[in-house]
Order: sequence, then structure tokens, then C-alpha cells
Amino acid sequence: MGGWSRSAVLQLYRALLRAGQHLQYTDRDYYRRAVTREFRRCQTLNAPAEREDALKRGQFFLNSRLGGLV
Repeated sequence: MGGWSRSAVLQLYRALLRAGQHLQYTDRDYYRRAVTREFRRCQTLNAPAEREDALKRGQFFLNSRLGGLV
């Protein structure tokens, strides 16, 4: 996973799902499915650089208050 441990990836996944509980302007079920779908898609990435970029995108999305959705 590049520099990311399995527990760090799961922690990011859970944090994104937890943050989605506070959504006001979009469907919570859709958000949950989208996060799950994206993490499953990233499981198939083979290049460490691609995985690192995907995880950084997830961290940025979380830090930016879900891209302005919250």
C-alpha cells in the first residue's frame, strides 16, 4: 500500500463513513455506496504510486469537509 498500513487504510475508510453521517445536502446512502465502491475499485490497483494517490485523495476529501458536502 505504499506507505500506508492496512490499519491506516481502514481508519480512513471508517472516518469517511462516519463523516457521511452528518451530510445535509446529499443522500447518505448514495454517499456510503460511493465510498465503498471507490475503496473496492482501489483494491485492484497494482502500482504503489496509484494506490498512494488514491489514498491521498481520500484523505484530502476528508480534510476538506467532504468536498464541501458538509
